[in-house]
Amino acid sequence: MSKLFSRGLTQTDADQIRVYPRESAAKLLLSRARTPAGDVDWEYLFQLARRHSIVPLVYTQLDVAPPEVLAKFKQHYIENSARNTVLTAELCRLINLFRDEGIEAIPYKGPVLALFAYGDIALRRFVDLDVIVEKSNVLKAREILLKEGYIPSKSLSLAQQELLLRTQHNMQFSRDDHQLIIELHWEIAPYLFASTLNGERLWQDLITLDLKGTPVKTFSAADLLFSLCVHGSRHLWERLGWICDVAELLARHTFDWPTLLKRAADNERMFLLGLHLAARLLDAPLPDDIKQRCASDPRLESLTHNIIEHLFNGTTHVPATSREIFKYNLGVRKTFSARARYLLYMLRPTDGDLASHSLPSSLNFAYYLTRPFRLFRTKI
Repeated sequence: MSKLFSRGLTQTDADQIRVYPRESAAKLLLSRARTPAGDVDWEYLFQLARRHSIVPLVYTQLDVAPPEVLAKFKQHYIENSARNTVLTAELCRLINLFRDEGIEAIPYKGPVLALFAYGDIALRRFVDLDVIVEKSNVLKAREILLKEGYIPSKSLSLAQQELLLRTQHNMQFSRDDHQLIIELHWEIAPYLFASTLNGERLWQDLITLDLKGTPVKTFSAADLLFSLCVHGSRHLWERLGWICDVAELLARHTFDWPTLLKRAADNERMFLLGLHLAARLLDAPLPDDIKQRCASDPRLESLTHNIIEHLFNGTTHVPATSREIFKYNLGVRKTFSARARYLLYMLRPTDGDLASHSLPSSLNFAYYLTRPFRLFRTKI
């Protein structure tokens, strides 16, 4: 093993790390930080790792670097670890509060994903907490969060909240000047965006993890893999950290691929795109038949090329244009029905639409009428 990728590891860890993609992530960023003369631009490396939310991962792999560079990476790693510890404690507290009130809340992403995919909550950067509850418990869970000092990101009436439950998939809350942010979900993504993640299906295959002494239920590896691919796609795979999540999950767990492909159905290209990016960029392990399936879809390679181009266009994220977002979302869907559902999804009112003007429940239909005009106004 190269000296560059052995920082802080025991021999057992070093043996295990060979099969994990985090080393590939560090190598990839290092290659992008080399100058034409072959030297490493260490500041560029740090800023690139920061943009992609993988400074902790790069630090654990980095050994050969100037002392001041290692100190900078180490400081960021320590701060991230401390913040993650605080967020994890808050998540456990909220899970227990919900449980005491008869609400089963399922955390995913955040510290649970860090533990499930990386085996260490310090190795993943996250700034918010995601929990999913059954739709019938959303308003009750909201009241608990309000009692705990959390403030909703949008001020909505009860009628508007009930409409939001029908049109979207989450509500966001924060407290302590946005130091603590929680997203309360009732779905991973709206059905019209990705039909794969059916809410009832997710609750059937839960597993239990020990999170800092608190037993918490979370998604199975297969459901988590689907959710990561959908989440990455919703955000056009703008961070290498999201691809690393998929890659690490693939390296640590086994999957029933025929069942997963059958389940992907209309969302197969969206699902395969996440897998293909993980294998292409980070050497994530995939069965030969999955690789062949990816290779047989030329549109998938075109999407991958565009994503990689955006991933490494500098140390500052440049948001995609409205045209790029629309083109991507049509392209990542193979079937007419999936594209039609996406168009319908775009026309459903969001919390922003609801917060922009308050209407009585008898006029809820007006939100649907004004949505296209507001969408057009914000996209031009």
